[in-house]
Amino acid sequence: MTREESEEAPDIEGVLDALDFPHLSTRPSLSILLAILDLLAISPPSWDDFTNGGGDETSTATLSKKKVQIIGNPSPWLTSLISSSLKWLPTDESREVVWETASIRLSERCGRTAMPSLDRSFRISNELEVKIHEPTLDGDNLGLKTWGAAYAFGKRIGGDECMRRGIRIALSSGESNKRVLELGAGTGLAGLALAGTVNSILDQDDGRANENVSVQVHLTDLPEIVTNLQRNVDLNGTSIPPSVEVTTGVLDWRLQSSAEAEQGHRYPLIIAADSLYSSEHPGLLSTVVEGWLERSKTARFIVELPLRKLFGGEVTDFKNLMVEKGFVVSEEGEENARDDWGESGEGMTCWWAIYGWGD
Repeated sequence: MTREESEEAPDIEGVLDALDFPHLSTRPSLSILLAILDLLAISPPSWDDFTNGGGDETSTATLSKKKVQIIGNPSPWLTSLISSSLKWLPTDESREVVWETASIRLSERCGRTAMPSLDRSFRISNELEVKIHEPTLDGDNLGLKTWGAAYAFGKRIGGDECMRRGIRIALSSGESNKRVLELGAGTGLAGLALAGTVNSILDQDDGRANENVSVQVHLTDLPEIVTNLQRNVDLNGTSIPPSVEVTTGVLDWRLQSSAEAEQGHRYPLIIAADSLYSSEHPGLLSTVVEGWLERSKTARFIVELPLRKLFGGEVTDFKNLMVEKGFVVSEEGEENARDDWGESGEGMTCWWAIYGWGD
């Protein structure tokens, strides 16, 4: 028996205490077990609620279109459900559904690193919503998670005229080199936000034919990240105008010694979001930007970084290195953003900047 084949879910509303969940000795039906498990589902917090001044979004779910508030700790009940034989349920398939769902609900309460894979949507503007798949986090592959700074960056691309002006300056200087490079793209949210809105920034016709590609957005990261990155590009195929080509590829910041010689491969616009999380990254990132950014007065590097206490020194080091390499900040600012860490998310401040070459 599958979830769809179970009997209609019971009508539940109001406040439900975890202590009042049915004891397994009473042999609750499949429909009741699945209804409660659905109520216990936890989604990542709404970052929009935070940036717009709203409150935290907690694990409130809906059942039969009615609001239900769960209070108390459901973990002991979930654990007993997973360890139970569920022998009163009618089929092996029904038992497997309950065990699997209960395991997911329990893992959701162990933090973002223990969560199963997620499919999420991020509203960039009234016209664009970006779909993102996040696999289960594996070891140190932090690029498989969407970071709050990437969403803040994407929202700024979608609606902030200062950011859009910087993009327009970089991509309007010539007809033949409208190319964008994203460094450390992760799940690709920032780059896909740019790809989906760049025509409106440049005032171009969205309906231009595929064979006349006018803008290329190249999303890069390490080999273990790129497979999921390409998956997200494919997920958003219908949201990207035909005049914009989105590609993915491997770019290891440690292997950039030949970048200076590759004059034909430089980019007039480079972007990066939340790309500093070790002491070596300020040097690596600033060197890659120096090697890959086109040597022109209109070329721009746009970056957004969270001001976390743990990596505050790295941001300062990065700023100093950019000055040493001849870059100047044309525009900068700070904004509130949010991440998934913690039970209901973590607020943070992000710094963004638009860099160009100095005189």
